[in-house]
Amino acid sequence: MLPETTPRPAGPRERRRRRLARRWLSAGLAAAAAGVAVSALSPPDPPVRAVLVAARDLPAGAVLSAGDLERAQRPRPHVPDGALAPGAAEGAVLAGAVRRGEALTDARTTGAGLLSGQPPGTLATTVAVGDPAVLEGLRPGARVDVLARTEDPVTGLATGAERVATDVVVLAVPSAGGSGGLLGAQAPSAGSVLVAVDARTASDLTAAAGRTVVALRAP
Repeated sequence: MLPETTPRPAGPRERRRRRLARRWLSAGLAAAAAGVAVSALSPPDPPVRAVLVAARDLPAGAVLSAGDLERAQRPRPHVPDGALAPGAAEGAVLAGAVRRGEALTDARTTGAGLLSGQPPGTLATTVAVGDPAVLEGLRPGARVDVLARTEDPVTGLATGAERVATDVVVLAVPSAGGSGGLLGAQAPSAGSVLVAVDARTASDLTAAAGRTVVALRAP
């Protein structure tokens, strides 16, 4: 059986080493506690949302294409109202100039998607309906004919009607208050609708202003 040995007292160098180790341990624990406290007090990063921004300076009247747009992540509190979602701006027309990096909104564009799917050269033209009962039955996408009253050039009396537009699509119908627009576009005034027509028919409708009647076609 081996005899018990008495631990040797620590020398000055060993005591200094132990004191230094305890100090480093205390400093490390204090730093860790401070880091935990800061993490607990720091607010979390705000959620972000993808928005469309201008890839470069763009002038008023520019028709937006994919090359004009970039996706950017913005904190939700900094995303403006009406911000256009990715895929919703191509083909829109800028109502005013925008700077590179500016988020695009419905207030900065006009007619976004209004003529989407229509043949090239199609124009959106305002036409007075003429009959309030017909206006109540109209919806965007309805097909209509537009007739114009003809008058005697001398007396001004009505002599009949001529068909100015045939089987054209209604793009927008005014709200009950007659205000507001479709995706930022100029809304038709109360008692009128926006229809999609070619350039020649648009001229004929303009010439017939004040004499038109809209007739709803059967689906």
